[in-house]
Amino acid sequence: MGVNARFLVPYLMGQRREGLRRVLDIDARPWEVIAPQALDAPRVDDTLLKLKHMGRLYALLAAGVAESVRRGARPVSLSGDCVSSLGMLAGLRQAGHAPERVLWLDAHGDFHTWATTQTHYIGGMPLAMFVGRVDNGPDPRNQAVRDCLACIGAQAYPAAQIVLSDARDLDDGEREALLGSPIVRVPLDRVLGQLRPQERLYVHWDTDVIDDRSRLPALKYHVRQGPSAEDVRALFTALRDHDVVAVSVSAWHAEQDAGDQTAQLCTELLNTLIGD
Repeated sequence: MGVNARFLVPYLMGQRREGLRRVLDIDARPWEVIAPQALDAPRVDDTLLKLKHMGRLYALLAAGVAESVRRGARPVSLSGDCVSSLGMLAGLRQAGHAPERVLWLDAHGDFHTWATTQTHYIGGMPLAMFVGRVDNGPDPRNQAVRDCLACIGAQAYPAAQIVLSDARDLDDGEREALLGSPIVRVPLDRVLGQLRPQERLYVHWDTDVIDDRSRLPALKYHVRQGPSAEDVRALFTALRDHDVVAVSVSAWHAEQDAGDQTAQLCTELLNTLIGD
């Protein structure tokens, strides 16, 4: 695909984050902003409402992704959280262009469910949601997750077709769950050995996979002993020889990004991957 269709979704866990719009000033290429007026709350405390908001929001993203693929463009999204990946996947499937492999770059496992989470943070669950791992039982939050997935149109992706790197920060519950999963987990320098250039590859990049605090001070969750920005740049350069059909980015804390230092470098790295 020669043309990139860029989607900016300025939200974090269903809450409006207007600071992410500064990307529009940093990167002059055209972006389609998905920000429905009905979802303008900067803070939502109720977990069930957050999931409802994310369902509506990423259903809109899915529709935009599907339309862009049908006209021959490659969808690229930037949002405040990894749940956006569900909208990307749903849109690819709606357009009949499901990826054959998913590369998930993240310092964390994102593989919690309500039964294992200690923080009760939805941001620790997207990869579990991505493969359809949802708890049973009467907890209304379980049904809220299912309702969110249904609203987006997300169907479980085969775990064996996912390469996770590097997930160096895991809680006990998700570590055990990942060990029991067919998801392939490797360090960043072994990613390319798990991929074939001709496969339709979807790349989901949580920017906090990088450990480079001096250059990226506004990343959400710094985890030490990870790859540098230049390590990621080298991987992204190599991936340009692969059939990358979609890219999603989970962004930084724009409100903490003095001088837009983090935004500028992350945008530069993204453009390395997608060829702009």
